[in-house]
Amino acid sequence: MKAVLLIFILLLLGCKSSQNEPEELGFGAEKEKRFIEDINEDFDYSKDCLLNQSMQTDNFLKNIKELEGYFWNDESKTAKIVLSDSWELVIKNGGCNHYEVSATFTYDGILDVEKDKKLIFDKIIWITSLIEGFDGETIKEVIDTDRVSVTKEDEYNYYFNFMDERLYELYFMNFNNNNNVTTFSIGYFFQ
Repeated sequence: MKAVLLIFILLLLGCKSSQNEPEELGFGAEKEKRFIEDINEDFDYSKDCLLNQSMQTDNFLKNIKELEGYFWNDESKTAKIVLSDSWELVIKNGGCNHYEVSATFTYDGILDVEKDKKLIFDKIIWITSLIEGFDGETIKEVIDTDRVSVTKEDEYNYYFNFMDERLYELYFMNFNNNNNVTTFSIGYFFQ
């Protein structure tokens, strides 16, 4: 079992994205050292996180003027921002077993995925241009050139695919309008 875990760790540590180096998101040599120390101390995967959450902080938000006044939840590694009476935003940067970077907008009302597409995409372009780690320029380019497909999952849920090889397999984007509330998210995972 330890041999399999060691191989997994070596693969995990050897895989780095050329676009978003793990060091930019709170990873690095210290994290890798602690991860290996945890394994050597018979790390219990059923009880403990794979990722060192103590290194996951709100530092990535502190100098973004447009997001001042957020509330940071250190347990969930999320920041909640009230944008207006009708709009809230939750930004996640962290995780336990998977490192997630995402932004979820909540609107107190129903938006239509087709009729309100410009509003939805404007919000996505805005937040991905502010948060380091998102490929905001490429996301904007793909949206502006209408290379986004929308798939209806059911009456309330839709999924968006960025039809560009730089984004297609990396990002998720979804939309839900149920119970008089609309939410839509964009994000990606490091594994």
